[in-house]
Amino acid sequence: MILANSSAIGMDPNSHQSPIPKESLKAYELVFDAVYTPKNTRLLKEAAEVGAIVVSGVEMFLRQALGQFKLFTGGLAPEGFMRKLVLEQF
Repeated sequence: MILANSSAIGMDPNSHQSPIPKESLKAYELVFDAVYTPKNTRLLKEAAEVGAIVVSGVEMFLRQALGQFKLFTGGLAPEGFMRKLVLEQF
């Protein structure tokens, strides 16, 4: 099963919160959190602790930027360069 958190729960300044109890995370193989500040939310940390694959909201943020670049320019974005810049900020 996959869990996707698209709420603001866990976003700064409430990074101590999680939308689901850690014990419940054991049912999920993959956990995605759309929150990107902080990069490693409580939800993602606890999901990793119980063995789930985790995907940060920073990945969504980056992929949106790549898509927007293509829409605005018609060309492919320099993904490696953009990824480096984004990850330096988070």
